[in-house]
Amino acid sequence: MTSDQSAGHMPRWPVRIHDVPAGGRHYKRDRLEPADSAALAAAIGVNAITAFLLDVDVTPYRGDGLAASGRVKATVVQTCVVSLEPVENVIEEEVDATFRPVDKLKPHLVHDEEDGLAIDASVAADDPLVGGEIDLAALAVEFLALVVDPYPRRPDAAFEAPAAGEGASPFAGLVKLKREP
Repeated sequence: MTSDQSAGHMPRWPVRIHDVPAGGRHYKRDRLEPADSAALAAAIGVNAITAFLLDVDVTPYRGDGLAASGRVKATVVQTCVVSLEPVENVIEEEVDATFRPVDKLKPHLVHDEEDGLAIDASVAADDPLVGGEIDLAALAVEFLALVVDPYPRRPDAAFEAPAAGEGASPFAGLVKLKREP
């Protein structure tokens, strides 16, 4: 939560289980310090974050855990894969996660004689509650990373293939260097 963190260090916005009342607590963060913005941008693989909103409710879960639900939204700057110019995209994802102490997590791997190990998708998996707290910055990164466009493109960007014969072979220039025997 401090603003003196460098761009290489992820911010931490911890929520301790003992600080969440029975009715839950609302957390909203709509401003980032420059260092926090740079660190979050690097973590989700974008050039910059120009606007940010984390709006979640954290409630007790199963007596020894925490549940977080709400949304995370960011305006990000990425590099267009066609023009290599900056492009701004708005990304948003619903947050829904549950956390339990590590010793209470149920194994979700089922042994199968033919295929080895398989995941039982019929049971919702809880994330580990480490040290009795969750980190809302890490949660925001996890959910934003799910929706970042891996191939951002400006709306007006158009790829133009080189004309026939133009750059036909990447080795065309080497032919000139070839010595005749």
